[in-house]
Amino acid sequence: MAEVFLAEQVSLGRLVALKVLKRDLSSQPAMADRFQREARLLSTVDHPSVVRVIDFESGKDGTVLVLELADGETLEQALKAGPFEPRRATRVMLQLAEGLAAIHERGIIHRDIKPQNVVIGPGLRGEQARLLDFGIARLMEIPDEDVKQGPPPLPPPGSNPFVSHPGQAVGTPAYVAPEQATASPVDSRTDVYSFGVLAFRMLAGRLPFEGPDTRDYLEQHVREKPPSLLDVAPQLREHPALVRLVMQCLEKKPGNRPKDGAALVEALKGLAPANSDLSTQTFKALQAVTTQTWANLTLTAGRVQSSAGAGARTVARLTQQLDREWKTSLIVTALVVALVPTAWAFWPPPITERVSALLVKDQTTEALEAIDAALPQARGDTPTLLALKAAALHKAGRKDAERSLLSAQPYQALHAAHPLLLEALAEDFSEAEGDPALEELIRVVPLKRLTPAFVTFAKEPLSARQWGALRWLDASQTAQGLDLVGRYAASLQSKSCRVRQLSAAPAGGAR
Repeated sequence: MAEVFLAEQVSLGRLVALKVLKRDLSSQPAMADRFQREARLLSTVDHPSVVRVIDFESGKDGTVLVLELADGETLEQALKAGPFEPRRATRVMLQLAEGLAAIHERGIIHRDIKPQNVVIGPGLRGEQARLLDFGIARLMEIPDEDVKQGPPPLPPPGSNPFVSHPGQAVGTPAYVAPEQATASPVDSRTDVYSFGVLAFRMLAGRLPFEGPDTRDYLEQHVREKPPSLLDVAPQLREHPALVRLVMQCLEKKPGNRPKDGAALVEALKGLAPANSDLSTQTFKALQAVTTQTWANLTLTAGRVQSSAGAGARTVARLTQQLDREWKTSLIVTALVVALVPTAWAFWPPPITERVSALLVKDQTTEALEAIDAALPQARGDTPTLLALKAAALHKAGRKDAERSLLSAQPYQALHAAHPLLLEALAEDFSEAEGDPALEELIRVVPLKRLTPAFVTFAKEPLSARQWGALRWLDASQTAQGLDLVGRYAASLQSKSCRVRQLSAAPAGGAR
């Protein structure tokens, strides 16, 4: 469907993935409009389990998506070593379910879940699985909404069942849901089915259906009952709840499956092991401390034995009866309990917290320097850092630079909805009410974050932030029970003639 290139985003000096759709797809009628509409939606998803869409471009010369560069190997590559042990598989499943929940919340259906579209690499939680190409399958579809479509043609004989086929109403035949194979309507439960196929393979080391051809896979997904996961992988008998969940995902009828990614997350939370893995460096450090501590204990025991007579010999005999591994693990546990809180206290706060603290102290120059230094390697923190940079530019009085940044990367900076940026937007609106470009930018901010923050601002003492929030809530009719008349009456005491004039307008300034 596309070619992928390693590229550099020159403006931020970072590496990205450039996905260029094949020309025959780009040239389809209305593809540019559909691509722009879908890509804008995709770019609003920001979750650790989803590779982000950074930018897009569509024109006569081609259609391009700019994607976050994901480090690691694909799940397909990882599975070449064999099935995952249940603990690891459950962790990966939970992370992928969280990613699905994030895109399903946006009304996006992935449509092409398979190991090739999952990247496993390092993350804040240790090993992190991430979804690629979410929603991209929809961009590959050809149907014209104005023409009633008949059943889609099957891929040609001999086509690869592990590769998605553009122009067909199927994703990847080996992982396709029954409703996709029959060109029926799809929804979030379609992704749940493909998730079940992927989970089956992770746990059993094989697919529930074995094809081998594209047509065989489609027939099997539609008509054949999948084999029992326990029959294929009897070692999973100690994990009955996990087995039941995977088999439920593979139900033929969508209504019998978990309804979406959020339902999968809820089901998996109680099954996934706590992420108590220590980093390699931390473990080696603890190991070194443990070795030295054990040596010191041995030396101390020797000294006690030589000076304390029979009592020390009794202690020595009891000590020898203890299993050495148990003693070592006991010491490690004690060291972790004792040292981790101390280490955590000295652990540097995340860059986003450091920058926020600088801005609260009005150290805007230092904040901007820290942001510019961090952005090239920020990856998951990029949206928040961009939001903080816009807030810093606002505080520095560089309104044109603030507007340029937000206009260039609205779906990263604004969707992050950092509180400091929301404050800046409220102040901007107090000065530029009626500016359509500013209003369009504010509408990018998710309502569930914008409205509560603006309601809080509107209840504050008189200020530019308070007035801008009040006017936005009034204009957008999202005041949610806020006493507009009372707030406008209070604004009559403002030092600003313009504010007093608008406050005294009919209906309390409401429009």
